[in-house]
Amino acid sequence: MAYTLAPYNGDTLPVPQIVLTHLAQADGDTVRTALYVLQTGDTDPRTIARTLGLPSIEAARRALQYWAGAGLLVNSKASAPVVPAEEKAAKIDLASLNDPYVSVLCEEAQTAFGKALSRSELQRLVALYLNDGWQPDVILLCCAESARQGRRSVAAVARELTRWREDGVESGEDAERYLCKVKQREEWCADAAAQFGIEPTALTRWERGAIARWHEEWGIGREMIDEALLRAGSKNTIRYVDGILRAWRAQGIATVAAARGQGQLSGSNILATERPAAPQPAAASAQKDLFNRNWAAMFDEEG
Repeated sequence: MAYTLAPYNGDTLPVPQIVLTHLAQADGDTVRTALYVLQTGDTDPRTIARTLGLPSIEAARRALQYWAGAGLLVNSKASAPVVPAEEKAAKIDLASLNDPYVSVLCEEAQTAFGKALSRSELQRLVALYLNDGWQPDVILLCCAESARQGRRSVAAVARELTRWREDGVESGEDAERYLCKVKQREEWCADAAAQFGIEPTALTRWERGAIARWHEEWGIGREMIDEALLRAGSKNTIRYVDGILRAWRAQGIATVAAARGQGQLSGSNILATERPAAPQPAAASAQKDLFNRNWAAMFDEEG
């Protein structure tokens, strides 16, 4: 079936040659972004992602960076004045916004916190959506998570979202996966705290990171941790056990059977947090002398 161009009955869009030369190497979203920018002049990644239905705001940013590198766009970010987040939030007139997501965001966030938010807090909340590029569903998931942790403020949500972005969270699906990972880590920490005989709240940030590393990166389960605790004896700190597990990993020991077959670890192979040895009761010391005594020599002397 052959096709021919239909006559133009409306506006036309001039497309620079630079876009046409990149058709073979640019993907569909990148080309659509170029056409959208040429038509509207809008280079806001939030608007582009929302209008074109891109998978994320980051995808829009990557497309803009591509065309900046190709020479279609000029990056003027360096010359743009930096506006503090507080000032940007203050400039948002909530009453003039027609975006339906704004009212939903404000209502649901207050429900998640279980309290009414001040006008300045609502402005800062909306700024996370309009200025920082967070999707409303991600913001609300973060509100719920912050409230669960007892941090019911927009400032806490803003800090948490910064950490989420560092971990690659952009969409609602990313946030769901991230929260599942957080829940799993909490369960591992609670389980490990029970093994070490301490309260989960007593775990330091380093200790929580070490426990997560045992499971996520090293594939170590409860049985191997129990075995390492047996080896640790009175030095049953998480740092000392981490040293044992690290030494086993370096030696390729991945099972309890392999650890038991390997024998005792030397102290030089273990990064330890030393604890003073507990003094032995007098009865225990006497019992030790009783079993270590050379009874045959004593009987010879008496004979």
